[in-house]
Amino acid sequence: MTRMRWTFVIIVSLATGCASAPLHFHTLVRESGHNTSSAGEANLRVKVDLVTVPAQVDRLELVTRLPNGGVAIADDERWIAPVADELQSALSIELLSRLGDAKHSAGSDSMSVRLNVERFESELSRYALIEASWTLHLKSPRMNVSIDCRTRAYEPVGAGYAELVRGYQRAVVVIANEIVTVAGESSAGVAANCPES
Repeated sequence: MTRMRWTFVIIVSLATGCASAPLHFHTLVRESGHNTSSAGEANLRVKVDLVTVPAQVDRLELVTRLPNGGVAIADDERWIAPVADELQSALSIELLSRLGDAKHSAGSDSMSVRLNVERFESELSRYALIEASWTLHLKSPRMNVSIDCRTRAYEPVGAGYAELVRGYQRAVVVIANEIVTVAGESSAGVAANCPES
């Protein structure tokens, strides 16, 4: 009888182990109808250089803050690529879509951005936050300028990880909008001021 009981316990344990929660994968690249090819028609080269993020969140699992000050690592909720790569891709796409939509020649042949993320944090059902310093470099035959700015993009979010990710996506949009604004002012010969975030 004891042997049969142990056999039953082992079978139940194995079945429970196989029934673990499924993985959910997320991206910072939002769904959009924007056509990024139009930026190429403006003969503007846009490059987002290597993005740096804090080591604490440089992982595939989503990391969130807890109300008690601790952090939670969601094993079943993951980015499809490392956070730095996700940010680089998402920001590149957002910049290209804005520059293309505006048929923005920017008065420059090339534009590059370096992003240093100081805070990449969130709390479920409350907020998603990206705080970063960035350097914009514009180059053409008539100009060669670099501008250093900072953006604090705080987005309230609803319940669940999908809403949290959408909050992060909106934060990337805020950063892209500020970069494009500064680029436009600089190329127009206006002394660009960093946006107040």
